[in-house]
Amino acid sequence: MNEPPSTPLLQQRPFRMLTYTRFSSRLAQNALNFGLVLLIVNETGSSFTSSLLVLALVVPSTVAGIAAGAAADLFPKRLLIVAGDLARAAVCLLFVRTSDGVAQYYIVAVVLSAAAQFATNAEGAVMPAIVRRAELARANAIGQAVGGAAQVLGFGVLTPVMLRVFGEGDPLFMVAAGLFTLAAVQAIGIGRGHSIDRAEIGARDPGETEGPWWKVGWKVMRSNPSVMRAAIELTLISTAMIVLGGLIPKYIKETLGLPVDIGALILMPAAVGVVLGLRVAGFLAHRVPHAVLSSFGFVTFVVLLALVAFVNQEAEFLGGYGIFAWLNDIEIGSFDGGGAMAMILVLPLGFAYAIVTVAAQTVINDLVPLHLQGRVNATQAAMAAFAASLPVLAFGAIGDWVGVSPAVALLAALIGAGAVANRGRRGKSAPAQVGGLR
Repeated sequence: MNEPPSTPLLQQRPFRMLTYTRFSSRLAQNALNFGLVLLIVNETGSSFTSSLLVLALVVPSTVAGIAAGAAADLFPKRLLIVAGDLARAAVCLLFVRTSDGVAQYYIVAVVLSAAAQFATNAEGAVMPAIVRRAELARANAIGQAVGGAAQVLGFGVLTPVMLRVFGEGDPLFMVAAGLFTLAAVQAIGIGRGHSIDRAEIGARDPGETEGPWWKVGWKVMRSNPSVMRAAIELTLISTAMIVLGGLIPKYIKETLGLPVDIGALILMPAAVGVVLGLRVAGFLAHRVPHAVLSSFGFVTFVVLLALVAFVNQEAEFLGGYGIFAWLNDIEIGSFDGGGAMAMILVLPLGFAYAIVTVAAQTVINDLVPLHLQGRVNATQAAMAAFAASLPVLAFGAIGDWVGVSPAVALLAALIGAGAVANRGRRGKSAPAQVGGLR
């Protein structure tokens, strides 16, 4: 018997409200993250100090993230989303009342990051409970697209406008407090989490949750080689983005020769690439073997990241050929052929990032039991935070000592080596997998 056609995802109220709350909270969080970077760079001018801020934003994921993942599996998810958003709104208002120097920026970053874990892990855990299994890949793609749009508006519009108009961080934090409050109200509209005509993903095993709560996610990942490989893929790509977060301010100033708030707009085509990649990956996730999709994404990402490291040299070289001579004619203030090359390259770079992310996340959604997804996702996030904790500082120091371009090139090489090593891992046979996954 044929199943009745399903309602489009964005017409389903629970998923639509989840999408709204994600957009509002991520717009605020991205704006604050970039705002904190700009405030610190303006006061210190150091790549190391901006990397230290990135570390302050990701390290809480190691402890708070695992605790939040366990909470997402054990407590009402909607309540956790609301609480996490309201807590961040309160932190923003407290910052406005007590802001005082660079040290305060780091403290606020740590507290915001810790509070964010409870909301974001609950958002991830509620997804399979309100979306049918066949639609999970598309739902993940929409979620990533929402995050990309929020990043574009946060980095490219909200933060630069607020800081340039008002010249200080307080108004930005007040707007962010309003957005977090709006996100909390929108989260209430998600309703009670329950599956819509769908069985729980994965089979329950009485031994799955034995042992300390902070080890459950790790135990589940280790029990399935496919899940572990997917988690490592997410860890590698997340580590690359975390390290890049510390290098980008200096890259914009040193390599592109632009002010950081203006130069960030040059990198915005990456968000367009992410959106395109999400649409493609959401369609292919259950149609193409995971190994093929992931390998394509990683190879493309590594090659393009290496090219991004040396955009000025590439623009100068290509400008010597007639078909690319237009690169020599670009001169808009400090924006030149190197900036144009960066804009061209970051679009497919974002595309490759999206391919890897959706492919790996779909494996986890398909193979991890629903009642354990919060802990597995939190453990994976903690893996990324732990893996990036020393490299983000090391690459920040390398960027200060030998230049940001060699640092970005080295990062590309190491991520590529890690992806090859992960693809070569062998493990025991995994449980039956879904669709085209391998």
